[in-house]
Amino acid sequence: YVYTTGSWDVLTEDGAWDVVKETADYWVSRVQWDGANFVINNVMDPDEYHCYVNNSCFTNAAARLNLLFAVEAAEKLGKVPDPRWVAVSQETQGIKIPFDEALRYHPEFDGYTQGTLIKQASVVLIGYPLGVSMDADVRKNDIVEYAKCTDKGPGMTYSMYSIGMLELGHLDEAQKLFDIQFRNLRAPFRIWNEYPYDDGCTNFLTAVGGFLQSLLYGYLGARVFEDFFQIRPNLLPTCSEVKYHGVSYHDQRFDFVVSKDKFTVCRTSGNSSAWRITGEDGKEWSLDIGTVVSLSLALYKICSS
Repeated sequence: YVYTTGSWDVLTEDGAWDVVKETADYWVSRVQWDGANFVINNVMDPDEYHCYVNNSCFTNAAARLNLLFAVEAAEKLGKVPDPRWVAVSQETQGIKIPFDEALRYHPEFDGYTQGTLIKQASVVLIGYPLGVSMDADVRKNDIVEYAKCTDKGPGMTYSMYSIGMLELGHLDEAQKLFDIQFRNLRAPFRIWNEYPYDDGCTNFLTAVGGFLQSLLYGYLGARVFEDFFQIRPNLLPTCSEVKYHGVSYHDQRFDFVVSKDKFTVCRTSGNSSAWRITGEDGKEWSLDIGTVVSLSLALYKICSS
């Protein structure tokens, strides 16, 4: 929220800082030192087929992100970060993130056997939405390996797999994964069901959310950072044009129109400050309010000048 709005003021209101502080304190109370890293044992992984596991890849990554944000937020608010937050969240000798160097992928938890059936997306979530940095081959291996052993579970799972493939530029694989989502739609009103068969929750909002994310964060490629908004647009399969209206970042609103070989961006409202869009080669285009800029499909950053 603070990265999207550009305002840290929310942390001074209504106990928001207390939530950040207390959750960070919880994680440092939950970890144990094993001689090499901090570990978190006996948890329920997002994959509900496996409970009471040690060092869930997703759980540990989320805990580290929570702690890193607590340190950042404390500094923004003029507070002294708890040194325990710093110690546990450090990249080396911090919280353990399971990784198999030989197979070049992240095991779901300590002791996980590659290929074991899982219910839904878990490890893949550390790439998106958590944003854990990793080599491209590792990211792809995570998606491919877990997609192969995912049960016919909740509808939001394949949206996450599709987003990952789009991030890597594998459009054909992304489309196949994107299309799997639609098996969870139920006639006659095209309602999203929890499972691809007549069971579970009807009007399953988690699947709706996954589908919407596969559009905004998948095919538009949106990523939010503190100082810039990143996009990597691709055209949605079977469409000739897709429009994204009113995308908000730092109190500015943007419209994007994506077609086969290009896209346009227009800053439709905002303050009087100057904004720009920058390509990977460093070339910049001004984003004056009301001006439409046409560009080829690639990776771009949008920020204030």
